[in-house]
Amino acid sequence: MKRLLLITSLFIQPAFAHHTGNHAGRSVIATTYHEWYHGRTTYCGQTYQHWGVSAAHPFLECGTKVRVSHGSRTLVVPITDRCDCNSIDLSAGASYRLGVPLDGTATVRISY
Repeated sequence: MKRLLLITSLFIQPAFAHHTGNHAGRSVIATTYHEWYHGRTTYCGQTYQHWGVSAAHPFLECGTKVRVSHGSRTLVVPITDRCDCNSIDLSAGASYRLGVPLDGTATVRISY
C-alpha cells in the first residue's frame, strides 16, 4: 500500500505544483499551431485565427494572460484553447512576433 501511495504521489505532485502559486516564470517548450486549425472553434468557444495572437495550454483557464519570453522578445498572450502537451502551443502570429520557428520548437519562458 505504501508503494502505491508513493508511486501515485510521484505522478500527482508535478501536476499539482503548477497550481501552487509558482507564477514567477518557468521554461517550457513552445510549438506553433498548424494552419489546419484556422477558422475552427477553440475549447474556449472562440474562432482560431492563425495569424492572431493566442495560445493553448494544458491547464490554464480560458482568458488567462500569459507573458511569453523568447530571447529578448516578450509578448502577452491570451489562453484560448487546451492542448494535450506539457508545453504551450502558440498561434503563428504569436510565434512570429516572438521569433519562435513556425515549423519547429523553441524553449520559452512563461509567467502568469
